[in-house]
Amino acid sequence: MKKLLSGFLCILMAVTITASAGAKTLKMGLDADPVSLDPQVQLSGGMLQLSHWVFDPLVRWTQDMDFEPRLATSWERQDDLTMRFHLRKGVKFHSGNTFSAKDVKWSFDRMRKSVDFKGLLEPFDGCYIVDDYTVDIKTKKAYPLVLNMATYFFAMDSEFYTGTDENGQPKDTILKIGESFALNNASGTGPFIVTNRQHNVVLEMKRFADYWDKNSPGNVTEFILTPIKENATRVAALLSGGVDWISPVPPQDFARIQNDEKVKLVNINGGRIITFQMNLTGWRHSRMSGSARQLSMQ
Repeated sequence: MKKLLSGFLCILMAVTITASAGAKTLKMGLDADPVSLDPQVQLSGGMLQLSHWVFDPLVRWTQDMDFEPRLATSWERQDDLTMRFHLRKGVKFHSGNTFSAKDVKWSFDRMRKSVDFKGLLEPFDGCYIVDDYTVDIKTKKAYPLVLNMATYFFAMDSEFYTGTDENGQPKDTILKIGESFALNNASGTGPFIVTNRQHNVVLEMKRFADYWDKNSPGNVTEFILTPIKENATRVAALLSGGVDWISPVPPQDFARIQNDEKVKLVNINGGRIITFQMNLTGWRHSRMSGSARQLSMQ
């Protein structure tokens, strides 16, 4: 099997490409594994990867930077403050529970309690159930980025996360540090079920037999994620056949990897915008160097 690498590719896309090469079990080497199985505990690239493996958003970005339906099949504006989402029927969670509007509202309300995500929800008034498969998401004032934000609205299994765990702690507790039910337990509607998680050691998943999207491309039935922090060790694991796919790819190894006929290097632009901002507190304009002024205008 030809091995694949990615410098700027989301894991969801990597699974698809690898599957088309004939893989059934995909062995992945990443610089780190997800910090938790709780999709709302941290806003980071690694956790968003996990969310797309195990859960589903209401809508999703396409490769052409458009929106495509996922758990929401369609949507329309009711007024300047209200977007109505029509939800997909016949969707099952990994637990066997049936997905409905109550799970969307429950997940939305829980996200407000997350330190990392609550800022994203500041423009929103709330999520309101219209019927079992329709919700209205309302904003406090006219807001043009509702669909953009809906790509972060991953539905969690409200019944699965309701109640208390064996330690008497609420199952819906969001903890960045310490033990919680959602840290090591997950029930989403996504294409893969977590079968084994040993933090910083291995994360194993298998394809969800009842996944709603039967047209989802790829024939990967399971994949094994091994966190490999050191760049040199990660590249060596790929070239020796220990793993099939690695990310990120260290720039100093681009040429060596491209010269290996068994390996394919894939570079795809990401959708994130990262900026550098100068802290000029205490500076007087006249004291800024020409270079600093030039940087501030770019």
